[in-house]
Amino acid sequence: MKNVSKIGRTPKGATSQPLGVRLAPDEVLEVETFAAAQQRSRAWFLRFLILRGLADYKRELATQTTH
Repeated sequence: MKNVSKIGRTPKGATSQPLGVRLAPDEVLEVETFAAAQQRSRAWFLRFLILRGLADYKRELATQTTH
């Protein structure tokens, strides 16, 4: 059986605006640990967290406006 890597291509246009992020040393270590566990790069994992956080934030905003 062929060993297939989990690392995929970044969606087109995703790298159009690079952003700098400052993290504490323990946060960097945590990100690196989780990224390695998923066999992903730090950049991929940080993008994943940001997209997930944005989705949660939008859901939270939607529930606030309906109450």
